[in-house]
Amino acid sequence: MNHTIGRSRGLALRRPVLHRLYVCLMVALPALSALDAGAMPAASTVGTSASASPATWLLSQTPGTPSITTRAPLAAFSDPTTPCALSSTYAAWAVSPLAKPAQLLATCAAEAATGRLDARALYAQMILFGVATRPDTERGLALLEDAARDGSGVAGRLLGTLYRQGLRVPQDYATARRWLALAADGSDGFAADTLGLMNYSGEGAPVDNVAAYALFARAAEHGDPHGAANAGRLMMNGQGVPRDAAGAVVWFTRSAVGGDADGEFMLGLALLQGNGVAQDVTKGSAWVSAAAAQHHVDAQALLGDLYLSGTGLPRDPKRGFALMSSAAHSDVTYAQRRLGDLYANGIGVARNDATARAWYRKAALEGDPHAQFGLAFEYRNGRGGPKDPAAAIGWMRGAADAGVAEAQNDLGTMLQHGEGEPQNLVEAKTWYEKAAAQGLAVADFNLASFAYSGTGTPRDYAAAYRLARVGAERGNREASVMVGSLLFKGDGVAADKREAVAWYRKAADLGSVDAARAVGWEYLTGVNVPRDVALGEQYLGAAAQAGDPQAQLLFGGHLVDRKQAGDVSAGVAWMQKSAAQHYAPAYLALGRLYWNGQGVTPDRSVALDWFTRGAQANQSVSQAALCGVYLDGVDVPRDVSTATRWCSAAARNGDLPATRILVLDRHLAGVDASARAYWMWRLASHGEARYESMLGDAYDLGNGVPVDYGAAVYWFRKAAEQGDVSAQGSLAWHLLTGLGGERDEREAFEWASRAANGGPEGKEMVGAAYLSGRGVAADATASRAWFEKAAAGGESWAASDIARLYEMGAGVPHDDGVALSWHRKAAAKGADTSEIALALRALATGDVQGLSASEAHWLMDDASSSGGTGGTGHASDTSGNNSVPVRPGVGAEAEWAALSCLNQALLGDAMMQYELGVRYLTGEGMTLDRALGDAWLRRAQASFAAEPGFSVYAQATRIVEARVAARLSADERERAGRLADHLLATVPGSLAAAVSTGTVSATAS
Repeated sequence: MNHTIGRSRGLALRRPVLHRLYVCLMVALPALSALDAGAMPAASTVGTSASASPATWLLSQTPGTPSITTRAPLAAFSDPTTPCALSSTYAAWAVSPLAKPAQLLATCAAEAATGRLDARALYAQMILFGVATRPDTERGLALLEDAARDGSGVAGRLLGTLYRQGLRVPQDYATARRWLALAADGSDGFAADTLGLMNYSGEGAPVDNVAAYALFARAAEHGDPHGAANAGRLMMNGQGVPRDAAGAVVWFTRSAVGGDADGEFMLGLALLQGNGVAQDVTKGSAWVSAAAAQHHVDAQALLGDLYLSGTGLPRDPKRGFALMSSAAHSDVTYAQRRLGDLYANGIGVARNDATARAWYRKAALEGDPHAQFGLAFEYRNGRGGPKDPAAAIGWMRGAADAGVAEAQNDLGTMLQHGEGEPQNLVEAKTWYEKAAAQGLAVADFNLASFAYSGTGTPRDYAAAYRLARVGAERGNREASVMVGSLLFKGDGVAADKREAVAWYRKAADLGSVDAARAVGWEYLTGVNVPRDVALGEQYLGAAAQAGDPQAQLLFGGHLVDRKQAGDVSAGVAWMQKSAAQHYAPAYLALGRLYWNGQGVTPDRSVALDWFTRGAQANQSVSQAALCGVYLDGVDVPRDVSTATRWCSAAARNGDLPATRILVLDRHLAGVDASARAYWMWRLASHGEARYESMLGDAYDLGNGVPVDYGAAVYWFRKAAEQGDVSAQGSLAWHLLTGLGGERDEREAFEWASRAANGGPEGKEMVGAAYLSGRGVAADATASRAWFEKAAAGGESWAASDIARLYEMGAGVPHDDGVALSWHRKAAAKGADTSEIALALRALATGDVQGLSASEAHWLMDDASSSGGTGGTGHASDTSGNNSVPVRPGVGAEAEWAALSCLNQALLGDAMMQYELGVRYLTGEGMTLDRALGDAWLRRAQASFAAEPGFSVYAQATRIVEARVAARLSADERERAGRLADHLLATVPGSLAAAVSTGTVSATAS
């Protein structure tokens, strides 16, 4: 507590000596916290409100010129009843009020002639200043000096004051000290007090608080109550004397009883604070009132605050405002700042932001840091005038530099968001730390927000929890919510949902609507805390009453579910309030409520109206609901176009279920492959593995997007890592073939093995890997086991693979009968290789009549091929001569099948070499090239001939190739021969041979 020396005194004859020093006085009164209310700016970081008074009640007055208390020093006169002494007091009962100045001069002259010292001093002052005569400085000073030397304390005091102030004489502190000391030695208390002030202020000599205290005490002993007040100040501050609050109160009491306004003020302050004396706000306010009645302007300001808060006095905002206004107009800086607060908040006066800004500016220019903060707030928020971020941050810096914690926090907020200056996160964090060090809870929360979000610092949930916990324990509701959230999720601290709810409840009790909603729901559901319906309804209802739409919907739904008398209608009303705020789930909930008749009479038209209102308000959930209603056609005409429109609208707004419908439902109008691929991408971008895999397929097949195997591999890998079996198989295939730029047989085998745990396709790929020894050591027995598992799962290619194992005697005994049986099973399920096998076997035996159309297609014989749209067409050579049968392709899937076939053919698979030849001959999934097709048939014939057990296929292939060659032009036959020679030289003749010699081809392109 810093009690500072001051004086409000005057000289006789109403010519005051203007001297008084007054610095900071602080009062901490919790009862004033109601004045701290203010708007809290909403941001990721939170600022404080400047328009309220500080949490600690501060009378922040810098050295200045307070109000003047003018009183004649009657106690200094040896006989105050003489005519001359009475004339200096202007009391009503004194010398006749009709007396003229000349009469007063004559009275004092006559009395001075009798030798009275007081009269001599007053007469000398009249001569000096020219009362009823011409001023005569030389004679007046001489008369004063004579009186002083003869023992007049009044004369010595007046001489000391004249030389101290430089009135009528040059200012001379040494001479002033000499005359004041002479008067003080003569028991003049006023002179002793003034000399004490000079020692305290260092006037004419170094500051000497010890001497100052001794002189103040001496003044008090000589009957000067103001000296007692100043002695008390020094003792309270421990200046020149050991600090003793109780002793200081004794001095203040002595001064107050003597009628000194400063003493009354200081005693009242001590009683209000309970500093050195038992706290007694009633008595304290009474003494402050007494000081204010003497026009003590600081007392007026303090008394104004007491009336505003109702501390020790009945609360009276208007009277509080009047007192504060009086002090402010008397240039009390603190009162000017507080007047700004009052105008800003409309307390005791109508709110007037422009006037508030003006008063803040007056006090701010006098250096009041809280006024600087208030003015910064006005400029920042455009209150009382235009917004001025540059001016705001300038004043905010001043207040922050002065140590105002709220300003330090808000300066951090401005720097964080680049208000008034470029963004500076490092400096922002520094100011938050300074404010937090002063105990400002909101700054703790802002630091926690930095740590939580990784703003200007690495993300650190543990630090966020630690900082938020400090802020929460200091009473910040946002910090309490963050502590609850971190505990609930277990981020940065061990999860403890029950404790989390406890912190949410604290935040709710501090006014957090979000926390009230969360707490209410927790107690209603009883998931993480013991169920307490009454408590849940209390908090959830409070959040609903506060206007939170989510709480209104939850509370309404709860009331509807209770199904008690009156609850359903009340619940529906709450849900309608939520919908009125355009809270999307409310539209959906009301629509479902009337659709299903949950607690209300079912009414599909009302339900549809709610769905439509939500959809038209661009609420995605309602749009998705309408999509489902029109798509299913339940109680409304089925309307695919309307369903598509609402699904598309919902999907554009981010509704994932609607987006899935657009991808999966092939009946929607106007959703082409390109649009479907786009929606697929939206879902894949949300990390949904199924759609990542589907998007990979789209890039493989060119469905709605350009063919891009690299993009396909990217999406397959993302889906595969999430466990999507289809994507795992597709990724394995790409890694095996190198399609997409990555080739890694070992990784391919690993992904195929994962896929094998979920479906037959993966099992077939694992079996193929063991058969070829790609990515794993070759093992025909293991291969057969995996093929059998895949076939049991319905994989047609696995059945074909098993048939070929029996044909080759790989891992099983050679058995054409068993092989033929497996081929038939596979062909029935559409396996191309088994269809080819059955067709070639029938051709070799001359029994092709029993072949199906799809099987006969592979023999390239018009007679054995069916005509029509799905059958065989013709492709002519350039000369228009013989033609070969053509089966039209089926778009992207045919191209992908042809590409897969090419890859296997290049690896030495004879059946795939044969199939590839037919595809080139027919243009099925490949560019039509009859010469290249014939060359591949020759390569297949040689491969069959090299494989034990495949002689029947070699014989039949020779027949087919001869049939094809006969239809070629001479140029085509010549080119086919050259291509065949190249294929025979570069492409393996059998899969087994390719593996054993290490000549397996790389990627087909």
